[in-house]
Amino acid sequence: MLIEHAAAGWEGLWSLLYAASHATLKLSLGVPLATGVDLTFAAMDIREARDELEWRDDGLIERGAAVDLGALRPTDDVDKARLVIDQLLKAALDRAGRLAVGAAEVEEFACLTRVSNKLFNARTAILGRIP
Repeated sequence: MLIEHAAAGWEGLWSLLYAASHATLKLSLGVPLATGVDLTFAAMDIREARDELEWRDDGLIERGAAVDLGALRPTDDVDKARLVIDQLLKAALDRAGRLAVGAAEVEEFACLTRVSNKLFNARTAILGRIP
């Protein structure tokens, strides 16, 4: 639902990254330590991608919708949780690509390139393979 209803521009991208970073960090706390380390680094990559957006536009935090998917319960399927996060990241990458095509300034394009690199790395860590 978040993917379909997130705002179309930079605010929507920020919202997707907010949800994905929190979900990834919570997932890292609910898995064995060896797996959790990779997920923690993925959460950090997503957070750094959000930082890139916030540095570009410091009002983005107030305009974006901060959506938290909640805690991972012991009965939740970890693989399904990974796929949900992957869907958020895929949507964020798609949105970043659309924004890059319409970028009016070199700085916008450079920001979106850095964001996309961070998200690709995070997806690889979350899925355990290259998506």
